[in-house]
Amino acid sequence: MSNHVKTPAMVLQELAIKKGFQSPHYEITHSVTGTHNNRFDYRVRVAGVEATGTGCSKQISKHDAAYNALKLLEEDGIYDPKEIPMREFKASIIQKQCELDAGAAIPSSVNFVAPLKDICAEKKLQDPVFKELSVVGPAHCIEFTYECAVGSVKTVATSTTKKMAKQLAANEMMEKLKDILPDLSLDAYKKEELQQRDTPTETNYFKILERYNKLFGKVISDKKVKIKDFASVFSKLMKKFEKTRQDFVEDLCEKTEESLVRFLNKMELQHDIIPIQEKSPIIVTLCINTDVSFTAMGVGPDFEEAKEDALQQAFIMLDCYIKE
Repeated sequence: MSNHVKTPAMVLQELAIKKGFQSPHYEITHSVTGTHNNRFDYRVRVAGVEATGTGCSKQISKHDAAYNALKLLEEDGIYDPKEIPMREFKASIIQKQCELDAGAAIPSSVNFVAPLKDICAEKKLQDPVFKELSVVGPAHCIEFTYECAVGSVKTVATSTTKKMAKQLAANEMMEKLKDILPDLSLDAYKKEELQQRDTPTETNYFKILERYNKLFGKVISDKKVKIKDFASVFSKLMKKFEKTRQDFVEDLCEKTEESLVRFLNKMELQHDIIPIQEKSPIIVTLCINTDVSFTAMGVGPDFEEAKEDALQQAFIMLDCYIKE
């Protein structure tokens, strides 16, 4: 079994052997059985630390206790996740698995895989790929672990059925993509809800997102670009459009919105200045639709001064990025 699918209990045992500690000692401290909502509380002692865990089965409870012990050992500098990687283990997964074990079957209307595929198609991402990583445990309490991969982004989920593990992995992926792609929060139901409420604050929020999406929706982003590679985005564009720093010097010196437009036109880019706080002090963002979103903030007593501040900040950054 490869390292990245090891459970917390397996990792804790391996760590104890590697460091020369006594094996982890588990003991059950509380249990409720014979109902649809079974509960087990475990305590584990190892390497001078003590941790507890809770779950709807003894196996999950022990994993939870081991996971919490590993976190304590990591804080003490004894456990390094890079040396002995651990399978992803989240409280949300435990809760969903407990609901399943308690008889809460997946409703036919709940399907995370289909909407994930729709999101990938809409955002021009690779189709999600699901892979079974492991099947562990006795016949009466088998755990299935599935991985969901969209390009280089991966999520992992565990459950007592293959179907639920796959669905949970898809759900985790959607949550992760929402963090990466902010406009995903503006889905159909939220858009409709905001329009129905139509309060001033929510209307402004809706308009801001509409403007942001209109600007960046025209960009087919390079999904392989990382934040750490941001400085190279403009140099790549300069190479693509056969430009040198000298082509931008005059615009950089003028530092006005008109010169910014000329600057961006040379690389077929656009910008927008969006107010995000309309009460004093006024706050605006200046966005440029590069692969990795370029944003500069501006603050001032009125919109014009806030815009001027954002422009100055933008030109300072652009001056650094436009290199020979």
